[in-house]
Amino acid sequence: MFDPDNEKEQNNTKAIFVGLFLIVLIGAISLLKSNSGQVSLFENKPESIQPETIDSKKIGKITAEDLAKKIQAKTDLILIDLRSENQYRLEHIVDSINISDPKIATFSPGALKNKICVLIDATGAAEIINVAFANFSSRGFAGVVYLEGGFTSWKNKFNPTITDGDPKSFADQAKVKYITSDDLKKLLETEKNITLVDVRNSADFSSGHLAGATNIFLDNLEEERRELPFGKKIILYDNDSLGAFKAAVRLFDLGFSNTLALSDGLATWKMKGYELVK
Repeated sequence: MFDPDNEKEQNNTKAIFVGLFLIVLIGAISLLKSNSGQVSLFENKPESIQPETIDSKKIGKITAEDLAKKIQAKTDLILIDLRSENQYRLEHIVDSINISDPKIATFSPGALKNKICVLIDATGAAEIINVAFANFSSRGFAGVVYLEGGFTSWKNKFNPTITDGDPKSFADQAKVKYITSDDLKKLLETEKNITLVDVRNSADFSSGHLAGATNIFLDNLEEERRELPFGKKIILYDNDSLGAFKAAVRLFDLGFSNTLALSDGLATWKMKGYELVK
């Protein structure tokens, strides 16, 4: 007698056996392929690349705190900033020298070689410090060390820096006080204890400047700051006021607080017919 339920059960059993057989067959084929020379996922893995490290037995280091103390104590150091020219221009440690990668090979220390050389990069990266150390250690310096954590560490410890002066920066704008051409003319008529600084280049200065002004080009201001007197009011000017603003920011960073930038520039001074000398 035909039993439909029994036939259905037999068909299900056959399907299960067929499925199991196929699974075993596929597994066997995969195993044969693997053993016949096909690369396994766990074979021939590339060796992991070990990160480059700084040889602490060969290269000394100095922390941001200790460097700040040595600078304060006027220790005879030369600070070499290895970052790009643009990074250096935007902000750097006062009196550091920018010698980025292209300049290292041609740098000649001269009389500086008797100083301790401090290498400064962005973060204290091993690959940069190792290359720089190899170059500078053979130049006759009294010693070569690197700043641990680089310029980032120096900044994070709130140590002083000198910035380029960004007119869009609220922090930089807060460093600057201004004076107009009209107010400056009145001030010069009534006050004598003033230092005028023209931050244009020498050619522009020679073409006409304020009487009694000293010419210190903006890019040289950090290096020549010792020519400026503390205590006297300093008026900074250029043609359109941007250079005066940048100069005021830099002098603020260098510790000069009694400074004013000519807000409308020498162009306005000329337009008003005020006196210029050559």
